[in-house]
Amino acid sequence: MSIVAMSPTLGSLGDAIGLELARALSYEFADQAIIVTAAERFGEDVRKLERFTDEKPGLWERFRETRERYRTYVEAAIWELAARDHVILSARGAAFVLRPVRHALRVWITAPEPLRVSRVASQQGLTPEAATQLVRQNHRERGARVKSLYQTDWDDPLAYDLVLNTEGLTVAEGTRIIQQALEGERFRATADALGAVRDLSAAAGVKAALLADPRTRHLWLSPIACQNGRLVLGGVADREEVRRLAEAVAAKVPGVAAVVNEIAVAVDGTRGAKPR
Repeated sequence: MSIVAMSPTLGSLGDAIGLELARALSYEFADQAIIVTAAERFGEDVRKLERFTDEKPGLWERFRETRERYRTYVEAAIWELAARDHVILSARGAAFVLRPVRHALRVWITAPEPLRVSRVASQQGLTPEAATQLVRQNHRERGARVKSLYQTDWDDPLAYDLVLNTEGLTVAEGTRIIQQALEGERFRATADALGAVRDLSAAAGVKAALLADPRTRHLWLSPIACQNGRLVLGGVADREEVRRLAEAVAAKVPGVAAVVNEIAVAVDGTRGAKPR
């Protein structure tokens, strides 16, 4: 029982390796599924979430609330998929979101730029010049996105457990290397570790659900804690109705068995600390 979080560069054969690994292990492979899951759960446009994960931060992100919502939705989807275990999560920042999960194998897959350009040109029918521009732009924008969200260099090998250079590897060989890495004791999830991932998924799901509902979107929350399905809500609401609604929204999130509502009602109009 394991989780693989991949960061493939364009033209690195990363997605092909991920799909072959999923077939060999009978795991779920999720790349676009991360975005689709987030969009369906929280009522957002798929294209907007795709741009948020794949492109460098734009001027529109001066609206911090929108940026925080999109980040929360995508991360909640990643945690939801991770909680299923037996999953391969590709791109969308999954390798950085899942840093707290010890049994998640984080893999960087790349190759020298000329080779990646050649592969992209062949696959997409582009000229070498156009393929070069596309590969460099993709690398730049994904790197800027990761740096913006997680203060980490996307292409830093020390951010990963395993780095594959596919210059001299076939898809089958790359797949076998990852399979061998998964045999290590560290990447075998214990019952406690699986429970911890489910709790983290529940907490992320509640935060996203409260942001998705316009009635609770401006509720000021303390960090959400969940242990063995018991979720604690803290913070400040401006009226009792919102306090009760937050509890009802949280109770519907998968993985939440009970809600302890410690949200206070600020009768003097103060709203506490900003939510995180």
